[in-house]
Amino acid sequence: MAQTTLLIDGHIHLYPVFDLIQAIKKGRKNLLSNAKKKNINLTNAVPVLLLVERSDTNFFDELANSPEKYNQGEIKFVKAKDNLTIKVEKNSETILYIFAGRQLVTSENLEALSLISDYNVSDKEKNMDEIIPLIKNAGGITALNWAPGKWFGNRGKIINEQIEKQSPENIYIGETTMRPTVWLKPKLIKKAEQKGFRVMAGSDPLPFKGEENEIGSFGFTVEGEFDPKNPAQSMRNIFSDPTKKLTLIGKRNNIFKFSKRQYKIMGEKKEREK
Repeated sequence: MAQTTLLIDGHIHLYPVFDLIQAIKKGRKNLLSNAKKKNINLTNAVPVLLLVERSDTNFFDELANSPEKYNQGEIKFVKAKDNLTIKVEKNSETILYIFAGRQLVTSENLEALSLISDYNVSDKEKNMDEIIPLIKNAGGITALNWAPGKWFGNRGKIINEQIEKQSPENIYIGETTMRPTVWLKPKLIKKAEQKGFRVMAGSDPLPFKGEENEIGSFGFTVEGEFDPKNPAQSMRNIFSDPTKKLTLIGKRNNIFKFSKRQYKIMGEKKEREK
């Protein structure tokens, strides 16, 4: 296995409204560009998108089982044998990897990310204490995802409890573009970092046309041994290694962009919950 620099967007949604080919091209371009700005060595670099699909979407399965509907010209989508990976090929060369994963909503209305995993559960069916071991038992990587307004009060206490009792080797903290640049780093993220928890960053594209252009705008890099023949297991091995350092790349939204996007997603959520 070769030592590889993985360029990762750690919080990806792919919605039917997206131009998928544009999402792939833009995501790859953004990841490479943002890594270059941090002087990351791109000699053996691999762009990666980690899906965290909502409970009402199943785009990974759709793409994996019906790639012919999405193949376009020289761009092809190929399901790997592990059933958790889709290789994006251009002229038969892999240019990007997409991994299955879920954004799970706990009974406390907190978000737990189940990465590189097909484990799924209905929204609010399990609490945080229940869902973390379930993700681990399914072979997934867990991240506690920060979201605007959710890490305060009683829910903040739940996150604090997890930071106190979980091992940094087993759990990550999730950050996205939806914490605007003018906001200070949340106290619980600071505390988690001080205790050794690592932060995974991602763009968190919203379900609106044009949001696919945001893919790769915020993410991270990590180095490790990556086997193209066993991509999902390689990723799990890398993320399970507590010695691996994550380097953030790209940037979060400014307050104006955040406000516009937050207003739109709150409206979409109200319509969805009617």
